Amino acid sequence: MCGSNKQASEHIKRQHYAQRVRDSCTTRVTKILCAIFLCLILVVGVVFFILWLSLRPHRPRFYIVDFSIPGLNQHSEFENAQITLNVTARNPNQHIGIYYISMVGSIFYEDSNMGSSPLMDPFYQEPKTTTIVYHTFNVATLTVNSRRWKEIMDNRQQGTVVFRIDIMAPIRFKVSTWGSQHHKMHANCDVAVGQDGSILPAWKNKKCILVLCLWLALRPGSPHFTITNFSVPAVNDSNTSDHGIIQYQLDIKNPNKDSGIYYDDILLIFYHGVNIVGNNTIPSFTEGKNRSHQVLNHFDVDNPFWAALRSAILNATAELRVDLSTKVRYKTWLIKSRHHGLHREGHIPIGKDGKISNNKKKVKLRDASK
Repeated sequence: MCGSNKQASEHIKRQHYAQRVRDSCTTRVTKILCAIFLCLILVVGVVFFILWLSLRPHRPRFYIVDFSIPGLNQHSEFENAQITLNVTARNPNQHIGIYYISMVGSIFYEDSNMGSSPLMDPFYQEPKTTTIVYHTFNVATLTVNSRRWKEIMDNRQQGTVVFRIDIMAPIRFKVSTWGSQHHKMHANCDVAVGQDGSILPAWKNKKCILVLCLWLALRPGSPHFTITNFSVPAVNDSNTSDHGIIQYQLDIKNPNKDSGIYYDDILLIFYHGVNIVGNNTIPSFTEGKNRSHQVLNHFDVDNPFWAALRSAILNATAELRVDLSTKVRYKTWLIKSRHHGLHREGHIPIGKDGKISNNKKKVKLRDASK
């Protein structure tokens, strides 16, 4: 009996030892396979990383070659204004071509769009090549008005007028037979001209800044200005024939979810015809992200302007033009922008009751250059 138990015990031990040997072999094989697999992944990753470094597409580079406004030194009228632009687009890639789906250029003066126009038809740019972009903006593509042209001429007297060129182009990169997805590219180029309307030497061959996609997503929009609660309370009072009061509310809206706005003093001027009937200045202030600000204000109108305005109101033919001007700075995260000039205007139709006569009972101020 004892011998039988001893044999059974030894048999169990042999089975246990054999199982441990099999488990040990399986573990070793598994570890070896895992190590080989990880090494393969590492090698493939290194190969792809090297390929990515060698084939990584670089964005095109834009340089200002020439920029001129031929009529600036001749005091010509804005109806005859022309702007000539000469820019080079450089493909810096050694093995990657670039498809330009389209190319549109815009000219800005103090952040007001003076005009936009297609610059080039679709084209393909070979690696390590340069393309000349030459275009003339004429009266058909420029939207500058007489007041904006006067500001440009006034700055010309100081010796320098600064403009901004914005070039937008959807592009695709091409490597051999592979083509990338579409990318929207923006190039911003500041340029200054002298009194003769020609580009200043310091600005020639200046490299343009390509705007990153992140900035495009966070690029702040301009604030909105709206005149509401407008009234001329004493228009029907014959005892106030020598002067009157105009009351209004200015709504200021910051549409940006990621940017606050710093406002310099806001100047409002109200015109009846060519005559200034009143003005107000709103002191500088800061407006938070996606916030609104309301300003209640009024101004007195004295004769002889009041008599003419009151007569027009009673005849339901009165209209005031309001001009708004200020400078703003945007704060996105912790970054403050440079100052941007804003010029807005609107036309206020006035009914016999002395209030805004349109259906919405409010007037949104729009870009004065448009």
